[in-house]
Amino acid sequence: MKTSSALALASAIVLALCAVPANATTLNRTWVSATTGADGSMCGAITSPCLTFAGALANTAVGGEVDCLGPGDFGTVQINQSVSIVCDGVSNGGIFDASASHAAVTIEGVSGTVVYLSGLDLNGGNTAPSGIFVISASTVYIVHSSIRGFTAYGVNVASTVNPTRVIIKDSIIVSNGATGNGNTGGVYVSPAGATNVVSVLNTVIDGNAGFAAQAIGADGTSAIALTNSVLTGSPTGLSLEAGGTAEFIGPSNVVAGAITGTTTSVSFK
Repeated sequence: MKTSSALALASAIVLALCAVPANATTLNRTWVSATTGADGSMCGAITSPCLTFAGALANTAVGGEVDCLGPGDFGTVQINQSVSIVCDGVSNGGIFDASASHAAVTIEGVSGTVVYLSGLDLNGGNTAPSGIFVISASTVYIVHSSIRGFTAYGVNVASTVNPTRVIIKDSIIVSNGATGNGNTGGVYVSPAGATNVVSVLNTVIDGNAGFAAQAIGADGTSAIALTNSVLTGSPTGLSLEAGGTAEFIGPSNVVAGAITGTTTSVSFK
């Protein structure tokens, strides 16, 4: 009986080991470096950082964190899990995206996905369509970041997860959109059959081509909430179409340019 038990235990261990892929993501925190990094199945430790965000993400556990060791262009990335990407305190730590076919950061996760982006410098080189494109996620935080030079939108929220919240805080979103195209601009919110709510706090959205912010509610709920933020330098400051809504929270918001649609105001409590 003892021999049978031992064999059963050994077999269970072998099966468990075989179930773990060779490239299993086991690091809760990974690092990227433009000077010493190299992508690979073993990169990510602070002593052997990855070269790109995509390379680091492949070796990062769900809910883990990717950090920048220094400045650099860490390449476009598609995020499909809960994760944080943090370059706080690093000058020019981010992505220079010169591709006309995709966004600098694409977020496409399942319901429950939470993504935290902080300290990123995203530049589209007047070629890439969007800085951050939220296709599906439950919550996305964009903090202390600069998003500029994208031909369609700085931030494009069209999530199919119901509901989706996007919080933009202490950031600057400037010079996005195509000149003369009124349908492009800074922050774009489209419901995609779900409820998409974008909260903008202590943020400047300036000099974008068609609009500073737009919410369209054609096939779902699309809303923008503004707190202590500035929307300037665009022909349309705030565009609300097909039932899209906006809420001003507190008295310290500035919107220059036309406002189309209906807004509401809420005092701080």
